[in-house]
Amino acid sequence: MPARSNRSLVWVATATVAALGFMVTVDLTAEAPVGSGNTSYIDLRTQVSEQAQEHILLEQQISKLEAQLAEYRAASGSQKELRQVLARDERQLAAEAGLTPVTGPGITITIQPDAKLGASPAQMALFPQQADQWLDEVVNVLFGNGATAIAINGQRLVGTSSIRLVEVNGIGSVHVNGRPIEEPYVMQAVGNVQQMETGLAVNVLQGYFEAMGEDFIVRAYPSSDGVTVPAYAGPLPGQYAKEGNG
Repeated sequence: MPARSNRSLVWVATATVAALGFMVTVDLTAEAPVGSGNTSYIDLRTQVSEQAQEHILLEQQISKLEAQLAEYRAASGSQKELRQVLARDERQLAAEAGLTPVTGPGITITIQPDAKLGASPAQMALFPQQADQWLDEVVNVLFGNGATAIAINGQRLVGTSSIRLVEVNGIGSVHVNGRPIEEPYVMQAVGNVQQMETGLAVNVLQGYFEAMGEDFIVRAYPSSDGVTVPAYAGPLPGQYAKEGNG
């Protein structure tokens, strides 16, 4: 019976790798919809960045699953070795899912209004109307350039996270993971410091924010304990459904 269970695990891992490979193929061949000429510049930048990041993540998942598949096959003859591999993968997946805090070299980005930048009232009004899109743009650039974990005002970003501008009685506020946050927006990002700084510079994000009257202050912390990104504290997928069925 254990041997059959091990073979089933290997087949499941093999099927998962094949499915992700198909998703990458679809991602490469997909085209943008025609007739979206009214889409704003930042919307298009966000869509392109999201597609590129999704493709990178899928390729990374394939590589990890292929490595896991090789380990499962190698350990399939020994229950003890297979349990050790599964226990290690469980810890790794918990970290990647954002369920544990992460500390390491990284950067912080502080975004806040600054009248001294000389933006006109009309320019300064742009950012509050598009804050969610601009924050999402920064996040995509960071993840695409070496970031392994990111939080905004203490809210850890995971695969199910959302950054949304929500209006209540005509007043808009940014919500991350369904929770409202306010300026100053402080991003914490753990990862390759030089790569993240280069990505921000290449995309001229500081210039865009300053044109809207927003400070964009980047600080680097290269030491091993430089930045700590907290664990995700929101509901997990399916949690509400399970609680409701209880």
